[in-house]
Amino acid sequence: MRDYGTRSKRYRRNRAIILISLLVLIIIFCVIYLIRLFNRSYQDYEVMGRVANTEENLGGYLEYKGAVVRYGKDGAVAVDGKGNLLWNGSYEMTEPIADTCGDYVVIADRGGKQLHIFDRKGLAGSIRTNHPIIKVQTAEQGVVAVLMIEENTSYLEIYNKEGELLGEKITDMVKDGYPMDFSLSDDGKKVAATYFCLKNGEVVNNILFLNFGEVGKNFTDRTVGADIYNSIIVPRITFLDNDTVCAFKEDGLLIYSMEEKAELNKEIKLEGKIASVLHNEKYAGAVLEGDKEKDKRLLLYDLKGNQVLDMDLDFDYETVYVSGDEIIMFNDLSCVIYRASGKEKFRYTFTTNISAIYPINHLDRYFMVNPAEILEIQLI
Repeated sequence: MRDYGTRSKRYRRNRAIILISLLVLIIIFCVIYLIRLFNRSYQDYEVMGRVANTEENLGGYLEYKGAVVRYGKDGAVAVDGKGNLLWNGSYEMTEPIADTCGDYVVIADRGGKQLHIFDRKGLAGSIRTNHPIIKVQTAEQGVVAVLMIEENTSYLEIYNKEGELLGEKITDMVKDGYPMDFSLSDDGKKVAATYFCLKNGEVVNNILFLNFGEVGKNFTDRTVGADIYNSIIVPRITFLDNDTVCAFKEDGLLIYSMEEKAELNKEIKLEGKIASVLHNEKYAGAVLEGDKEKDKRLLLYDLKGNQVLDMDLDFDYETVYVSGDEIIMFNDLSCVIYRASGKEKFRYTFTTNISAIYPINHLDRYFMVNPAEILEIQLI
């Protein structure tokens, strides 16, 4: 009996060792496979699906959480990664502009007074404003912020999707400056805005941070931060994530934290003329102009302002943006996709014009939009 018990224990121990060894080997194999998969370069593609497209009265396209939105003067459609129609909205606009965040899309008529809010099921709300619209943004809950200008006054108003006014900022453009840009946080409670003005012949740029949540009630006019920059223009500003703001100056980047109040964390100086800026929830960056002897230069920073990429570009792009951990750029016929590490993932010249390229799974499937079709492509 003792021999039998000893053999039984030895058998169970050996079996456990074998199983653990196999599990370790499987894990190692999976890690190696994933590393190779996420660092693979591709040379070609296959078309996995296609949907007819038209660019008549086109306003533009939006990347929409694994789907794509086409919006125009007479309506908008959303198509998912399998080519299925998510929704179709009809309206009449003269100059449609759009934004997306989470499940929501807002489409507004620049210079007009109407906007429509869509979620994954279709139309979620419509709002008619009191003043001509300049820019619109949406948050994750369908809250929208609208910048409007009429005569010498600018209006920055926040609404929920039911059309209820949640907050506003009214400024005298003669006194406070012209609104260059604004951005709404993902939670729909915070706004960052940049204003340009001339004082005694000098350029002055004001950056304002507004909080329309509970904390903002304790501050005059909901202003929880402000910076003034003399002799420099700050034309762009954006929330990178819900608590981080990046302002793009003529000569660099300003990284602010804004959990409730705003605080400058880092100022990044750039040497050279900025040709393009790019940003998402993980990165902010800029492309510096090149010349006949030097290529353009791409610089990318994380949310704390640490540089993660500095590379020369040999591609003459018309559009550049960052999505996830990929930098995507394209012109009429060609595209290049880089990883945030700077490694080239895909470079290709198509036979039809490129209207837009958007990731579907941030791995190897993309939308390639041309004037006649929305293609679902698989990189190979």
